[in-house]
Amino acid sequence: MIPRKKKYEVANDTFGDRNSFSKTDTDATFMSMKEDPMKNGQLKPGYNLQVASQNQFALYYDVFQRPTDTRTLIPFLTDIFNESPHAADYVVADAGYGSEMNYQFITDSLNVDYLMYV
Repeated sequence: MIPRKKKYEVANDTFGDRNSFSKTDTDATFMSMKEDPMKNGQLKPGYNLQVASQNQFALYYDVFQRPTDTRTLIPFLTDIFNESPHAADYVVADAGYGSEMNYQFITDSLNVDYLMYV
């Protein structure tokens, strides 16, 4: 039981705040990929790339281990506004970023308007 317990302890340390990781790339998180040709909903190890643009120019990017966009918006915007406090007057994003916590953060912490559309 001792070797198995040590294996579980290493796995728990690797997880961090995620709920999965790949054995071949421990930084990657299992995510549902859209280009699955078999349409069987396979999970594959991957990263969540976030890009912020203005006037069709990519200005900021970051790579996250979190599979959902709702959990990446706050750290992404925090980094952008820490680097450039007046980066934008408003935030536009699709409905995948929509959550009460994200809305509250944008209006209270960043003091900008937002538009989340479907």
